Amino acid sequence: MFASMRLLYFSLTLCLSAALGAAALPGPAGLLESLSTFKDFKAKRQSSFDPSGGNRDGRQDLPIKSGETREMAVIEGAGAITHIWVTIASPDPKHLKNLALRMYWDGETSPSVAGPIGDFFGLGNGQYYQYSCLPIQIGTNNGLNCFWRMPFAQGARVTVTNEGPQECRAFYYYVDYQVYKSLPKDRARFHAQYRQAYPCTPGENYVLLEAEGRGHYVGCNLSIHNRADGWWGEGDDMIYVDGEAFPSLHGTGSEDYFCGAWCYGPAFSDLYLGCPLRGEHKTEALWNVYRYHIEDPIPFEQRIRVTIEHGHANDRHDDFSSMAYWYQDEPHAAFPALPPAEERWVAEVSMHREENATEMEDLTGEFMGGPVGAQDLSNFGEDWSHNSHAWFTAEEPTTYEMIFDASGGMAGSYTAEIWYTRAPDYGLVELWMNGAKMTAWDGYDANGVTRAKLSCPITLADGANTLEVRITGKNPASSGFYAGIDCFRQTPVQQ
Repeated sequence: MFASMRLLYFSLTLCLSAALGAAALPGPAGLLESLSTFKDFKAKRQSSFDPSGGNRDGRQDLPIKSGETREMAVIEGAGAITHIWVTIASPDPKHLKNLALRMYWDGETSPSVAGPIGDFFGLGNGQYYQYSCLPIQIGTNNGLNCFWRMPFAQGARVTVTNEGPQECRAFYYYVDYQVYKSLPKDRARFHAQYRQAYPCTPGENYVLLEAEGRGHYVGCNLSIHNRADGWWGEGDDMIYVDGEAFPSLHGTGSEDYFCGAWCYGPAFSDLYLGCPLRGEHKTEALWNVYRYHIEDPIPFEQRIRVTIEHGHANDRHDDFSSMAYWYQDEPHAAFPALPPAEERWVAEVSMHREENATEMEDLTGEFMGGPVGAQDLSNFGEDWSHNSHAWFTAEEPTTYEMIFDASGGMAGSYTAEIWYTRAPDYGLVELWMNGAKMTAWDGYDANGVTRAKLSCPITLADGANTLEVRITGKNPASSGFYAGIDCFRQTPVQQ
């Protein structure tokens, strides 16, 4: 109990220190000691109060129209923004993605902060959830708070743009800041950058940040939309500093970088790390994770590239979106263009079905002779019927056998259309029916996992029939003997 109280005190005082922007290290009296020290700055605020003296705060009388940019704060001289609070009343269900937040320092024309307002506050999937960490805290009933410290020498400008189709009815905010006589020359400027990949690019790490100049990376939040069943993680983080060919920081898995473990338990949020939105290991599940390098910033002198794999060796193709945060000198490199609002929202995973076809993955339990199971292939595109196939995982030439009944008028001659899978580790396959060879194919494809189709005649006997899937060998270039059959459709031959 005593240990828990000490941890709570430590967390609260850390947050208070961040909110107050204390410049001095705590003395022997603890983190609250600096509160008794005289301050050499002036505290200021710009907010959405009703200038008429009425109660139309949030400017309910002046909705932010579609396409309009509203200035939240315009500050002159030297200072630092220490706290931003926002809450939003909008009929647009996608307003967390459609409202874009931008910040400019010292008269620059290219923003140092740019991205959807939800992602900036760690709500990257366009939905609200409460969580608390040191730089960002989401209060009850949709109160968004940011305590990132944002210094400037010659002014600051904060804007919000409604890039959605509907007007924002009310937009409440505080921008709290400190005013100085001058800004110390060793103060770097705060930056935040949004990126997305819907879906992630096959074979390439997802890029969280690329920046040029001198500075230090202080973390990110990452939002995930599963495009397939299973665990989205296992991707190593790789951070390249100052143009190095091999990353200075190479991790062991996605949840490891975000400081969880074992595919995560329940949702949680801590001072520097968390998984506040915890989905299931299912298609369409939504996740959010964050890691802030407050105690362990990552410096760079010339440039930095922060990346992470999507699945082991990029073998998944989920939808990623992220906000990265860092400090650096100016000028900064150009940001990637912010995607149009209609492209910031992930689409539901579509599922193709071959009309009147039989799904082979539904028959895997009928085969004898070796390992065979259903495999989800939605990571490799949407070509496969029902996003999956029957996966024959042979380690050597193997014959799989299935016996089925074709009585009751099913006997006769057919034309069979067969869809199958090709890949770099697939073997040579033959299909036999009742002791007669129907067709064959080479499952090897040097270019990746693809889908192919062939047609062949098939004759079914009245009563029991035996289908054999024979893996007879492999192409010399193939690394394995696997086989995959998606589905088949049989059409009676007209007599």
